[in-house]
Amino acid sequence: MPWQWLLLVNGYSMMARRSSEDKKERILDAATVEIARRGYHQTSVAVIARRAGVADGTIYLYFKNKEEILVSLFTRALGRFIAQGKDKLAGLPDAVAKLRAIVDLHLTLVGQDRDLAIITQVELRHSLHFLEELSRAQVGEYLGVIAGVVAEGAASGLFRRDLDPMLAAKAVFGVLDEMATDWVLSRRNTRLEAKAPEVAALVLGMVGANGPAA
Repeated sequence: MPWQWLLLVNGYSMMARRSSEDKKERILDAATVEIARRGYHQTSVAVIARRAGVADGTIYLYFKNKEEILVSLFTRALGRFIAQGKDKLAGLPDAVAKLRAIVDLHLTLVGQDRDLAIITQVELRHSLHFLEELSRAQVGEYLGVIAGVVAEGAASGLFRRDLDPMLAAKAVFGVLDEMATDWVLSRRNTRLEAKAPEVAALVLGMVGANGPAA
């Protein structure tokens, strides 16, 4: 019967798509571990493939080269930041609470995966080309989320009204980025997210918050 064949074909198609997505995720997970331990330039595609449990050639079905793998790691990580951030901000009452949540979420997500943090805070910084590519992608979207919160706070009178929202967003991101980099380079066995209340107070002071939200 035609409809039965259609269901069968659609079922196989969905299974194949899931398998392909799972394999791509395995490759990225493997790349995270190997690049963090060996460094980008010392990590070969063959090493990544071996850890992922795939053939070397399979890598090139998903990524053009090793550089694209590195960019994809950052894109995936920041995409998760943005998705979780938007979900978390949706239920908060005001801009002060939202900016505090951004600080907490950023430091928590970076701090829960040191291997990934080594890549985003250290390995990616070795190439101006990487930074140019990333600045045009998700980083701009992330800054837009922060800028939106700053603009909301200024409009409601909770933050300084003379703030340029995007300039303030870059300053906030700079503080969070520097905290994450310092944590990675220090190699201290500390919880990065434990610094969130102190960093949030600093950031709220930067934007002239009229008293922190509980």
